[in-house]
Amino acid sequence: MRRPGLWAAVVFLAVVLAWAVVPEWFAPHDPLAGVPKEKLLPPSAAHWFGTDQLGRDLFSRVVHGASLSLSATALAVAVGFVAGTALGLLSGYAGGRLDEIVMRCVDVMLSIPGLLLSLAVVTVLGFGTVNVAISVGIAAVAGFARVMRSDVLRAGTQVFVEAAGALGVGRVRILFRHVLPHAIGSVLVLAALEFGTAILAVSSLSFLGFGAAPPAPEWGSLVSEGRNHLANAWWLTTLPGAVIVATMLAANRVSRALEDR
Repeated sequence: MRRPGLWAAVVFLAVVLAWAVVPEWFAPHDPLAGVPKEKLLPPSAAHWFGTDQLGRDLFSRVVHGASLSLSATALAVAVGFVAGTALGLLSGYAGGRLDEIVMRCVDVMLSIPGLLLSLAVVTVLGFGTVNVAISVGIAAVAGFARVMRSDVLRAGTQVFVEAAGALGVGRVRILFRHVLPHAIGSVLVLAALEFGTAILAVSSLSFLGFGAAPPAPEWGSLVSEGRNHLANAWWLTTLPGAVIVATMLAANRVSRALEDR
């Protein structure tokens, strides 16, 4: 109760996750069916977020879009976490020439802005939500690898690791039984932090048209669809954009609490 901001973030994320899992419980209208005579209606009791240029309920489209956007975000974080953790674990524990090669590749990736790298990768992979998620995950690999390597190096100097080696325990068992459990904490916190960043990156690529094909409601594409009506229908871009920003901020707030913990 002393941290109302944290609880508000947790409750908001729980609601958004519920949108993604059971959108039909929250969406009052069909997200794909439009009523021409109700097009471009402002927010009201009947349409909380108003309607779009085809008369579709915007709130329903945002609720159903949570499934696509959050699943892509989760896949992106998973790709970055698994690949980056594996590279950092191998690089930090093996050392030598392998460590040098991996870290130089990581330095090159870190020198490129994440969104630009994601854009380059998705251009090669092609359109689609899965390709967007993979491209965002690839851009996140370097950060996970760098953090994991530093924690592996720190854990490798602990007395219990040296004692296990002196007792004849195999290198693979030391790596997974002793080093990995003591090095994974910071990477898990980074995964929580990366979730908020990945939401923004996935939405950005969707805004540029690389995500799901219309009329699928994806958060970034909803903002993109409304930009041609900013003069007379501000809600088409403002309200979906506000949901994206609020989700990102809530995820960052929870991840900071996990880091403090």
